[in-house]
Amino acid sequence: MKPTARRRWKSDDEPSPREKREMIGRGEWVEEEEAPKKALLPFRLVAWASLVVLFFAAGYGVMSLIFNWMDREHPNPSPPNLISTPEQAERLTAEMRSADEAASGPAFETLTLSIPEGASFVTRQIRCDASIREDVMQQTLSAYMDAVKESKMLDPAANSLNLFQSGDWLYLNVNQRFVDSIKSLDEANATALLIGLVRTMSSNFEPVTRVKFYVDGKEINDKKPVDLTVPWGIRGS
Repeated sequence: MKPTARRRWKSDDEPSPREKREMIGRGEWVEEEEAPKKALLPFRLVAWASLVVLFFAAGYGVMSLIFNWMDREHPNPSPPNLISTPEQAERLTAEMRSADEAASGPAFETLTLSIPEGASFVTRQIRCDASIREDVMQQTLSAYMDAVKESKMLDPAANSLNLFQSGDWLYLNVNQRFVDSIKSLDEANATALLIGLVRTMSSNFEPVTRVKFYVDGKEINDKKPVDLTVPWGIRGS
C-alpha cells in the first residue's frame, strides 16, 4: 500500500483545527515553514552603529599601543629651533629685528665722484644713506651734477629724471635743460662732463661701463658738440 501523499497547505486554504489533527494523524499535513522575520530598521541601524563604534575603538586602541611602543623604542629628539618658552620667543624676535635692521641699512657708505677740472679730473668722496641700489645711483648722479653745476658747466635746472640698469648698461633719462647745457659747451668741456659722469657711475656701480642718454623718455638726436645718440663708455670697456 502506497503512503498517502502529503499536501502542503497554505494559510489561505488551511483546514480547521480538527481537520488538521486528523490529517496530521494520516500524515497528510505538513506545516508551512515561516521565513525568519527581520528586525525593525531602527534596531538594525543601532546594531550597525554599535559595530562601527566597536571597530573604531578597537583600531584606535591598537594604534595607540603601536605609537607608544614606537615612542619608547625610537624617541624623537626635539628640534633645535623649537620655541617652548616666552623668553625664547622674545630672543628670536630680537634677533630677527636686528637682522632686518642690518639688511635695511645703507648698502653703500662712501662713494667717489670723478669731477672734471680743467684738463684733468679730481675726486670727491660723498656719503649716501639710501639702501636700494637705484636710489643710491640716483643720489650719486645728483651729487655729481651738483658738483658740475658749481663750475657752471650745467644749468642749475638740469636734472636726471630717472635711471635704469641692465647688465653693464645704464639708461639715463634727463630733462631738456641737461641737453641744452651740453649743447652750450664746446666739445672739450662737453666730453669731459660726460666722461666724468661715466667714470663716477662705473667706478661705484659695477658692472656699469656704458651710459645711454634719453631726454624726457625719448631718443636724443643731437650730435653737436658731442654725439648723444650713442652710448658713452670708458675707452677700452
